[in-house]
Amino acid sequence: MALPAWALETASLDQRQLHALGIQTQTLPTAGSARLPSLPGRVEIPAGRLQVLAAPLDGTLTEILIAPGASVKKGQVVARLISPQALELQRFHAEASARAAQTLAAHQRDEQLFKEGIIAKARLENSRAAAAEAAAQLAQSRQALTLAGARPGSGGAVLELRASLDGVLLEQLAQVGERLPAATPIARIGRPAPLWIALQAPANVAARVKAGDPVRLPLLGATGKLLAVSHSVDAKSQSVSLRAEIDQGSALLRPGQAVEVEIEVGGQPGQVLPSRALARHAGQLLAFVQQGEGDSVRFVAQPVKVLAQLGDTVLVDGLAPGTRVAVQGVSSLKAMLAGVGGE
Repeated sequence: MALPAWALETASLDQRQLHALGIQTQTLPTAGSARLPSLPGRVEIPAGRLQVLAAPLDGTLTEILIAPGASVKKGQVVARLISPQALELQRFHAEASARAAQTLAAHQRDEQLFKEGIIAKARLENSRAAAAEAAAQLAQSRQALTLAGARPGSGGAVLELRASLDGVLLEQLAQVGERLPAATPIARIGRPAPLWIALQAPANVAARVKAGDPVRLPLLGATGKLLAVSHSVDAKSQSVSLRAEIDQGSALLRPGQAVEVEIEVGGQPGQVLPSRALARHAGQLLAFVQQGEGDSVRFVAQPVKVLAQLGDTVLVDGLAPGTRVAVQGVSSLKAMLAGVGGE
């Protein structure tokens, strides 16, 4: 293969010389995609699959029936709370129930009297309105009891707090015996699969990814896809928020866990290299492409363009898939370029 006119080439090297100079190489993938490594992320429960169980009224926590990490079914009682305010709700409900029964009976009686022509229509309409109002108040008091976790008609002060979804008790946030103000969190329940990962990426990296790109967690073997890429950049960090969904291997993950994520960028030019694989010469960035095998190896300096950089990793254009590139000992190769002294 003829070399371009700009090509700079090292002298021939054998295996002993390569070892002595600390030169190591890497073969670039032949597939039409590049994998961006080492994006930091944090595991999250998806929106709509997380419940924070909280005290509906002031009270004392008496029981937590599910241990952290245990499974829980929708509707299952997770905790019990004693609340004096529950007695007030029960009283209001009893009064509303009696009032509804009384007005309904009065309305039914007036219906019969109106049919017999004994009372005026205005009286019937008044009794109908009173019955409707009392029924609405009864429904409201019943709903207040249900939301508080009390059973209508039980007359007790015990509130039962139930799971609203199938999942796992992720965290216990209050202790038995604690006096809790209303709205105090008691436990977190979540559905553990699939999970989301919140990522922060430099703007130049985020510009090269899109929703649907495959993602993987190399240390855990979990895989998924990118769900969303924010259209805004954080003014302070100049980073972009990404969100990925893990649908394979999520059982190995825990909410709040810090992870390293790789994103596979397809349909675009670019190869991923460690930044140490590049050298600068005459205003150009160069990568050293291996020519030959065995004890007759040369390296040709190939100009490349950095498309994105993430830490010690760069995405570059200008290298063909399947090319073998030096990733260690690059400074030695630069010094050996034919006709070029140390810069």
